[in-house]
Amino acid sequence: MTKRTDLSAQQKAFFDRLRSGTWDKPAGIANLGIKPEEWLKDVRYGYTRYEWPNTGDRDISTARVFGGWVAALSDHIVSMTMASALEDGEWFTTTELQTRILRPVPHGTIHIEGRLVSRGRTTGLVEADWHDEKGRLLARITAAKAIRSMEELGGPAVRAAKAE
Repeated sequence: MTKRTDLSAQQKAFFDRLRSGTWDKPAGIANLGIKPEEWLKDVRYGYTRYEWPNTGDRDISTARVFGGWVAALSDHIVSMTMASALEDGEWFTTTELQTRILRPVPHGTIHIEGRLVSRGRTTGLVEADWHDEKGRLLARITAAKAIRSMEELGGPAVRAAKAE
């Protein structure tokens, strides 16, 4: 594998569809109300930046976001970060997701940055940090990803990534 700094052709096409809203969103993402077509602000090799407008509709109590929502949105974000670092013909599956919520997630715009920490032939390690409008660290997410061929993994997420 050669060192890359740009999105592969497959991933460029995938992120173009995702950002334009023409992506065939997997049911789990749609049912959770995750909106990458609105929230994804930047993507490049090994990096994503999201802005989530927290209006309080994911609160478990007053001005406190449900931790399960933090984990679900984070899984999507670290997954898209991993996707940005794939070669043509590759996809991945999450093997471990650790969510550490350091402070209550307040209302307002939440800034979430995903970054590739390490990428080998069959494994990736990705992190994401959540910050509030004041720049305070709210959560840190770490995920391990198993990198495989698209044919090996199959399923709706892979079909969405391959769609032309």
